[in-house]
Amino acid sequence: MLVAAILTLAALPMIASHSAQDPDDYMRLLQVRALLDGQGWFDSHQYRLDPPSGADMHWVRLVDLPIAAALALFRLFLAPLWAETAAMIAVPLGQLALAMWLLRQLMRELRLEPVAQLWALLLIPLFPLLSTNLMPMRIDHHGWQALAALAAVLLVLRGTWRAAALGGAITAAWLFISLEGVAMLAVIGAVYAWRYWQQASRAIEGFLFGLTLGAMILLAALIPPGGYTIARCDMVSWPHIMAFAAALMAAAALRAMPGQQGKAGRLLALVPIPLLAAPSLILPLGVCAVAPMAMVEPLVRSNWQAYLRESAPIWQQSPSAAAMLLALPVLIALGLRQALKVSADPGARAAWTTLGALALGASAIALLIMRGGIIAQLLALPFAGVMVAQLLPRARALQQVPLRIVATILAIAGLTPAFVGALAKPLDPRVTHSSVRHAGLAAAQPCDLAPLAALAALAPAHMFANLDITPELLVRTRHTAVAAGYHRNYARLRDVILAFGGPIDQARAIITANRAQYLIACKGSADLAGFANMGPDTLADRIYADQPVPWLEPIAQLSTGSLRVYRVK
Repeated sequence: MLVAAILTLAALPMIASHSAQDPDDYMRLLQVRALLDGQGWFDSHQYRLDPPSGADMHWVRLVDLPIAAALALFRLFLAPLWAETAAMIAVPLGQLALAMWLLRQLMRELRLEPVAQLWALLLIPLFPLLSTNLMPMRIDHHGWQALAALAAVLLVLRGTWRAAALGGAITAAWLFISLEGVAMLAVIGAVYAWRYWQQASRAIEGFLFGLTLGAMILLAALIPPGGYTIARCDMVSWPHIMAFAAALMAAAALRAMPGQQGKAGRLLALVPIPLLAAPSLILPLGVCAVAPMAMVEPLVRSNWQAYLRESAPIWQQSPSAAAMLLALPVLIALGLRQALKVSADPGARAAWTTLGALALGASAIALLIMRGGIIAQLLALPFAGVMVAQLLPRARALQQVPLRIVATILAIAGLTPAFVGALAKPLDPRVTHSSVRHAGLAAAQPCDLAPLAALAALAPAHMFANLDITPELLVRTRHTAVAAGYHRNYARLRDVILAFGGPIDQARAIITANRAQYLIACKGSADLAGFANMGPDTLADRIYADQPVPWLEPIAQLSTGSLRVYRVK
């Protein structure tokens, strides 16, 4: 309750303005609205983007279910706007409760003492990727990915064939939520393979059985029958299931292979698993089997995807974010050392070692893609609990009061990602790298669509807008829009990029071809700044300079702060 209260307090400004953290939260709400309003279970198109055909989304309905259930409940006794806000409060706090329960079960497997368990849970607000993804108003899929990873790791520690099978099924659901989980799947699979090599544990067979069967059931439950034969780069499809099944058959064949009484024979017997699985995936999908976003054309990748900080590696992050990511492996290594030092139980020591390997693997993934740090931070909490339980009594034993106060604060917070990131924060303005740089962006403020009742009061119209403000625009109004930042809608993504980032005459032709009645731009948008950097005298340049464009009529009463609204003549 304390942690929930802290995160709710942090989210109060968003709750008061019915706002979300991220465009994906708004888009998720739009998808849930459509589901409750009668759109088909298998139909994930967003028809308010690029109507009438709609934008094809790579999301499945799995994450929509808890939001839809909460929204349907709150609609019974709250006005629509507050019903949605209540659902956006309840669902992430439910995720928080589930995360804390799973962590408690995991720490019991580690035989962690109660005071260390308590500290591990209380430290959640000091792990920024956890606090931001489990706080109210955050309903995108990243929290569910992290919970699935945590559950799978807990079942790895339990070690039985049945636990491994359940872990495999949960991992299948995780991959349907986001295929980004493949990297961590490989880490978990490597742990099961190690156990077979060293201990002859057949849990690897259970894991692959649950993964394959779970993926087959979920494919039938989430994908329309006509989609079963389509090979997809950006979501689980038949090549992935073929790879899982090939790995399962190779693992099952271990029972019949000779020499399985010795480690050398077991190691050799594991070799066919990747040799059979990899071609099953790579031959149908090609390069996008290992790089799903390779399907995005270069223009869109370099002028949109390249500016997405959450998917960037550590060398493209700000110093504070990089320090936050680098703190994790240090914390895990120190906590593991301490846990092994004080634990005399062989089973607990083995569990700690396994968790350390999995947590370090997750930390390595986070260095390559920042949002992977959510899983790494969850898995790092038990190690943080160990360190606080070790250091706090020493700090409290100091005789001098000022020194004791400082030492106590450092013992609790000193190794957390928030504290380390805060130490590096003063360096952020001094570093030349950022996702996008532009003088107009530096001088602008983020755009706030919440108070723009006049924009919502307009008769429904088709809007040509920045990619990153479009989902919120659709949530707060009845309008439609050309595109938002979702890669399957690449033709309209290309139109938006070329219109804002190309010559004025080209922009007019593109906007007219898309039947847009209004153009909306936010000077505080990284998208608009990136488009302005594409060449001289672009439409984005004109908007930043507030220079007139003959075929755009500024609407002063709809423009406020950094937001600019124009009628297309």
